Amino acid sequence: MVSDEIRAAGRQVCAATGAALPATLNAAIERVVGWPYKVKSGYILDRAGERTQTFASVVYAAASNSPMSDADAIPADNVAAIIDASEDLSSEGLAAAYQRIASAKSLKRSPVPNVGGSLNSTLGVVFAQRSVLSLEALAEELQRWNSQTPNREWPDMVAIATSGALHYAVQFPGQPVGGDYLPPPQEPLNFTPPMYIVMVVRPVGENTFNKMLALLIGHLSAFSPGAKLPEFTKALEGVPQTAIVKTGYQYDLRGELLPVPRHLYADRYLPPLPVRIEDPKGSLLATIQYLPWQDGGVLVLKGKVPLDGLLNCLDRKVLRNPGILRPTPELQISYVMPITPTDFAEMLLRFQRQTRLVVRRPEPELTIQKLEAEGTASPFMARLLLGLMRLRDVVYGSDRARRAKFDEAFEFVSSTLMSIRTGVEEIASLWEDHSRKVVAGEISRLEGGIIHIDKSIDKELRKEVEAFLNGAVRIIKQGMQNLAAEMQVNIGFMFKQQGAFESGIQAMSAADSLLAEYLKQTRTWSELLVQRRNAVEHEGWMLPRIVYRNESGRVVAKEPEIDGKQITSFAKFMLDRLCCFVEEFTAHALQRQMPPEVTITEIPLEGRLREAPERFAITSSVGGRLRWNIAYHSAPFENS
Repeated sequence: MVSDEIRAAGRQVCAATGAALPATLNAAIERVVGWPYKVKSGYILDRAGERTQTFASVVYAAASNSPMSDADAIPADNVAAIIDASEDLSSEGLAAAYQRIASAKSLKRSPVPNVGGSLNSTLGVVFAQRSVLSLEALAEELQRWNSQTPNREWPDMVAIATSGALHYAVQFPGQPVGGDYLPPPQEPLNFTPPMYIVMVVRPVGENTFNKMLALLIGHLSAFSPGAKLPEFTKALEGVPQTAIVKTGYQYDLRGELLPVPRHLYADRYLPPLPVRIEDPKGSLLATIQYLPWQDGGVLVLKGKVPLDGLLNCLDRKVLRNPGILRPTPELQISYVMPITPTDFAEMLLRFQRQTRLVVRRPEPELTIQKLEAEGTASPFMARLLLGLMRLRDVVYGSDRARRAKFDEAFEFVSSTLMSIRTGVEEIASLWEDHSRKVVAGEISRLEGGIIHIDKSIDKELRKEVEAFLNGAVRIIKQGMQNLAAEMQVNIGFMFKQQGAFESGIQAMSAADSLLAEYLKQTRTWSELLVQRRNAVEHEGWMLPRIVYRNESGRVVAKEPEIDGKQITSFAKFMLDRLCCFVEEFTAHALQRQMPPEVTITEIPLEGRLREAPERFAITSSVGGRLRWNIAYHSAPFENS
């Protein structure tokens, strides 16, 4: 198989050292590409006499109308791809390779004849056998360099033979990440394409050379149509398709590729609802939606109505370079236009007046409900809601049935957790307010050595404590047990007698020793919580009444205790342990189900975003950041 041959060649390239690396790399590429391409080390020279440094591999069309006196010089017009190769890649090495490729891509080339669909762009690849940086760190470096460099000069791939590759892929609005993005021609585009260009990490390990050559084959096919090449899909047989999206770009109306504005990311942007287009009898024919872009807008139509008919109803001042892409038979997307929501509304009015069709704005079926008076800047919200949902998406993807079951189980846990969190705040507020008023003499007095308390909170405090205990135990015993089952983990033994618990731990240790040890440590506090709640339910236990004392002529209140801890400290401690348990157990159980190419890494406290301080992120299993492993700790939730 082609893919096996490329994989074997990749192993040879990975093993080559010193001066043998370029020769081994070129020989491996030459075995795959055919007429009219040749591969060699050399430098590139354009018609103006500008030249590059020497590249390990230059893939070029052999036919040349401009013979060079130097055997190492290759005419810029003939160059299809360049590969900057090294054994080890560092931050400094990436910067140097990036600049060498940018320099080569900036050389002047002859315009492409308007025949055959060929390109005149150069594919640029940074290839290394190893990297001292993780794939994610390399992605961050690329983003930094991209922000300083015109997009036509960006490297198209960074490939680390032992771990994976970074490159760009195409994503249309509302669609999953699609095929590879190939470098456009040097000449500016005469339209603005309505697609996201996303930087992705491909954690493909020993298949990295296959992924690199598949991208190369795709570009060579476009550079010289009719070239003797295998199908790029043949190189990808047996290669994992997992991709980690790192960032996204959009073309603006000037043809520049710019980062997608942060406020338009899916985790913080709710797009306008699609508008229905119906026949006179009310049957749905299509939906159309306006999406804001960098400096304009895009129209997305799903259905059988031709989008060009609606575009003709736009004001001529915004109908610049009209065009439509059809990613799927039912999906039509306009080119990016200088269109506003007002222009879109006026277009719909004209369309309805000129046709017998009905334009109807649907009633929103989505309810946006404020859960708490805080957003994702809160560690609680960022980690227990946003962060865990991102991990869930990696596991369940487009499997709506499994996702729905997970969400149902998790919603019970998260909503109950928010309720008892409010209860803990109420317990602290009740006690602090009462204690202050007692000391200040607002609700207390001494008469003949007798303490008088004019307002008691025993009843309210007992009610809040009972609600907290019930809710906390429901989370760990019912909610987390059900959620664990949805994630294919059985933790029922956690809540049984000691003998059954020890048997369960022993059985789990054989399959997941880290989780077994974590649950053993969790039992030290969870069992106390369950026992105290059981005492309320079955033994009639109540929070002791507040005791008041005369201390030097001043009345003070002694805070009630549970199991030797003051009630406010007990409630805060148990809430903190619950938050850590929900986050860590859920993350670990999801991690167990992830594709083998990816895993979870922990973001250091100082590296978390202020706007959303998530604790976990997805990383490559090989060549990625340090894998997070579940381990019990006593640090407070917000410091972990």
